[in-house]
Amino acid sequence: MTTVIPLDQETNQLNASSQPNETNIEDYDEFRRPPILEICLKHQSATQFAIADAKVDLNKNNLCPCCGQPVILTQLPLTASILDFSFNGPGVSLYFDFLVFSSILISTFIIICGIYDLIASSLGETCQLLNELGELECIDNFYSQFAKSNQDNKDVDIAGSVLNFITTLILIVLLFLYRKRINILANKIDEKSILASDYSIIVENIPRDAKEEEIKEFFSKINNHEYKIQKICMGFQIQQYLQILKQKQDQEKTFTKILECERLGKPIPPQLPNKVDLTQTLDQLANQLDKYEENFETSFQFSGVAIISYNTEDEANAVCKFFRATRLHLILSQVMRVIGQKDIRRFRDNVIVVSKAPEPGDILWGNLGVTLLEQYKRKLITNLATIFLLGICFGILFGLSYGQFSMTDTGKGEELSQAEIIAITVLGVIASVLISIINNILAIIIRKFAELEAPATKTEYDISAAKKLGFAQFLNTAIITLIVNLVIIKEGEKSYYAVIKQGGLNQDVMLIFITNGIMPWLTSIIDPFYLYKLFMRFQIQSQGQTCNVTQQEANEHFAGPMIDLSKKYAQLGKTLLFTFFYAYLLPLGPVLSLGSLLVIYWVEKFLLLRRDSKPAPTGSEMAEEMIDFFGEFTLLLYAIGCLVWETILNETIFPLTWVQFAIAILNFLIPIDTIFDLFWKSEDISTQEFYETQCYKFWDDYDRRNPITAEKAIETFLKNTTEAPQQQQVDGRGNVVPKFQDYKKQDKKKKNKNKNKKEN
Repeated sequence: MTTVIPLDQETNQLNASSQPNETNIEDYDEFRRPPILEICLKHQSATQFAIADAKVDLNKNNLCPCCGQPVILTQLPLTASILDFSFNGPGVSLYFDFLVFSSILISTFIIICGIYDLIASSLGETCQLLNELGELECIDNFYSQFAKSNQDNKDVDIAGSVLNFITTLILIVLLFLYRKRINILANKIDEKSILASDYSIIVENIPRDAKEEEIKEFFSKINNHEYKIQKICMGFQIQQYLQILKQKQDQEKTFTKILECERLGKPIPPQLPNKVDLTQTLDQLANQLDKYEENFETSFQFSGVAIISYNTEDEANAVCKFFRATRLHLILSQVMRVIGQKDIRRFRDNVIVVSKAPEPGDILWGNLGVTLLEQYKRKLITNLATIFLLGICFGILFGLSYGQFSMTDTGKGEELSQAEIIAITVLGVIASVLISIINNILAIIIRKFAELEAPATKTEYDISAAKKLGFAQFLNTAIITLIVNLVIIKEGEKSYYAVIKQGGLNQDVMLIFITNGIMPWLTSIIDPFYLYKLFMRFQIQSQGQTCNVTQQEANEHFAGPMIDLSKKYAQLGKTLLFTFFYAYLLPLGPVLSLGSLLVIYWVEKFLLLRRDSKPAPTGSEMAEEMIDFFGEFTLLLYAIGCLVWETILNETIFPLTWVQFAIAILNFLIPIDTIFDLFWKSEDISTQEFYETQCYKFWDDYDRRNPITAEKAIETFLKNTTEAPQQQQVDGRGNVVPKFQDYKKQDKKKKNKNKNKKEN
């Protein structure tokens, strides 16, 4: 078992500040000004990527009133195993495991092909011969010397082609085995933690006029079996509510700017609204939110999606298994409907979709009411917009490459001056840095596109964003660079001259390898958004009672940056695709990529354990989708790259390279997951604990994540954890388990009025 290091600074500060006169949990106001620093520190500690201390008794002094998370935590050491991340679900653990596996894939190429290619290339003299013949200006430097183009290109490198073929076969086996490893790791992590999702199912396409009692009755007795339902969390169409809430948060930030100008004695900018008018607007928005929340059952329409929690995980699995519909089931359902027979798999007349529920923090509640047809429309629009962005990137890179070409077009036999060589190199560096900048801009825009698609879960959003972003960045980095260099050539010039010449493809790609090996981990360390958070923390602490930011804004500043799995998987996928596509041409490139991945692993692990916030728990679906998408594309692009570079450099293709390409195509087209399931079926190991004894230990639950029920659910949870000892019971493990009691919701109108008085 991995040892843990106690949080010293924040924990001691929180323990020392737990005084009787502190703010009660029922007094928490997210729009309070000035913010209570103690709550900010509690939220900072509660959101860290650390384990809750099981030895600490839960009470209002060591629970965050904002999110209901424990604040007495113990940090994991930097040498912790990824299995020690199990308290946060499989998502983060499997990302780091995929990072290690990517390093193994690149190492496999280096061991089998890379070492041979580096030696064979270094023994070549193509660049030197071209200079002696006066056919081409070729600089004999480290990347041109260790490039495949420097090898003797009169004959095909048979040994290299055989090694490429062997590498492809080994990579297929590694991908096959890694799919098994993902399932094993996910099961191990699931065994180490008991989460609300273990007991829950998610049901879609329920009639939108159905009531909670009807849903409970339908799913509590299925096929003559009785199932004990502990909780039903209804999903509502809350888009309008979320828009009003967003407007209020934006207006509160504007109000903060006005108060800050008044505090500093500065004139209020004319673009900001009048303070009195803004106060009235805030009151109106608050009243609208109150009306929604006080009568949410009648104010919101049911989305047709419900999360049902059973008393045991076996019950949830059994219900999922019963409703799991194949094509044959759907056909039989339609036949039975025609002949007038009732299908017990239908809810009224609707064919419902039942599956194990995602983690509570994985659900995007505001998107539950969006229809499938609307999602397809949005995906089409975002895909077209992504293609348009790539066209713009192509134009920018084409212009820079044309500038390089203009400088090298000096005529046959003329040597480049030192100034021209420097200018060409500078343009190459600018192009590689610009590609990195464009990729970061693409990351922001494509993530916005993924939001517009309105996925039902954060995992679906991450998968969509990672696939689009990773492949778009690969096209922008690798393919556009290739096309530009092969299109802009002199008339009658041999194609491999465009590869080996000064300012050619070799130089551009090697500079991209270098940039891509440094920028990802460097930008993670020097994060301007985190630096802004640090500045705002200092401001909030130094201003004290004169601080004008709201409690919610202050909590956000004190929380660390949130790990973005979609961006990280996209960066990792792009590195794999780019590395293997150019591996044959530049065998030195995979060495640089491997070094980069090793640095990224330790940098991101350090930032996660010492700086970042704890993300919402996610499952293993993200890792499974990423290995399917990027893994298969990596093999395919490796085979395509071998074909392309043999064609350009040798003008002939070795027959075994065609076989390698055919195997890669076959591996890409055949549903490998189906074959994998035939050989290795991994069953989830169900927990034998009961929901009613474990629910008090869930730091994440569906009603606490649902924006409509979150406030009341958090208040109830905090109330239950602060009951007197005589009101508590002990479970089979000797753990103290508080009983549920009803907890009256606060009068929010009164709270808003008091808030406005404080502000005035």
